[in-house]
Amino acid sequence: MLERDGAGVFPFYRRLLRQLAERGATTTVMLRNYDALNAGPDGASFDLVHDGTMNRAQALNIAPGPLAGFFYLDPQGVLFDSSITGKTFRPEGIEAQYAAPFADDLRRKWIGARKSRHPQPTEARDFGSGHIAVFLQDWSHPVERARHMTADQMVRTVVQGAAGRQVVVKPHPMNTGRETRKIRQWLVKTHPEVRLTDANVHDILAGAAVCVSISSSVALEGMLHRVPAVLFGRSDLHHCAETVVQPTDWPGALNRALTRDWPYDAFLLWFLRRQNLDASRPVLDKVLDRMQAQGADLAVLGLTRPQG
Repeated sequence: MLERDGAGVFPFYRRLLRQLAERGATTTVMLRNYDALNAGPDGASFDLVHDGTMNRAQALNIAPGPLAGFFYLDPQGVLFDSSITGKTFRPEGIEAQYAAPFADDLRRKWIGARKSRHPQPTEARDFGSGHIAVFLQDWSHPVERARHMTADQMVRTVVQGAAGRQVVVKPHPMNTGRETRKIRQWLVKTHPEVRLTDANVHDILAGAAVCVSISSSVALEGMLHRVPAVLFGRSDLHHCAETVVQPTDWPGALNRALTRDWPYDAFLLWFLRRQNLDASRPVLDKVLDRMQAQGADLAVLGLTRPQG
């Protein structure tokens, strides 16, 4: 991010730092140094830690959220390390008059445009309906920390317990390595009826019965299609999903996923806009509130509140 004079820093980060500077703060972008961060705040400073896991005063963790345009700003971490993981989601407290239009707007932006977090093929493909959609993530440090079992174990569990449903498996478009190759080889050799595909996620999700992954953000895209999520790892999306910890959990999780009336719209609003930051809206007030909750003295930092 810091190469070429910070040209790789996310536009949202630059915008936020500019707004803080306009309110009187002195801002600096620097390489993340966990030794220094763990030593504690430097005087009156406040740290916004990219993709961080800081859990102390005068620090917040910031990172892109599961859908583009939304960002974490969290006192504990991001993804399954975020404070959202331990919060209680009460769908009855989310007003449908706000949740429905918000979710419908997301559906226009993502499903209508056939857009996803990662590049997708433009060619349309038909997968029928009622299938189990499995999305691989391959190995990465976050997935390794999140998962309750390996991706190979997850795929075997799903395929062997598919209860007569077609299984569709999509490898990650940006992260395919040894783990994915091993799964491909097993499926081709022992289960040729399983459909391996690189198709657009929205074609796969359009008629799916469930969306399965370790902890992929595609679970949220599935919710846009009103497809229930089954996660085989830790996630801060667990409030609106079934979670499988061991293979014997799968049949019950699948049944519950298929029979529960899921509050998709309420969860999308709660998670994306009320727990995280919506970059399409003014966020400075919310940022200052969260900084103060983490011990920031705005006056000492030179910050003034926006007027009006």
